[in-house]
Amino acid sequence: MADQFTVGNLKVTKLVDQSQIDAFVAALPPEKKADVKDVIMALHEEGLINIEEI
Repeated sequence: MADQFTVGNLKVTKLVDQSQIDAFVAALPPEKKADVKDVIMALHEEGLINIEEI
């Protein structure tokens, strides 16, 4: 799998299928979805993505 993309100075690697990420994000409360940084951190804390500084 290993889809990768960058956000600012972070390299993000998906550890699960996009459908799992989409379902997790859809279930987040609106205040957690207001800032992309919060979404990325929630995905990381859940173990769905890996984050590396570049």
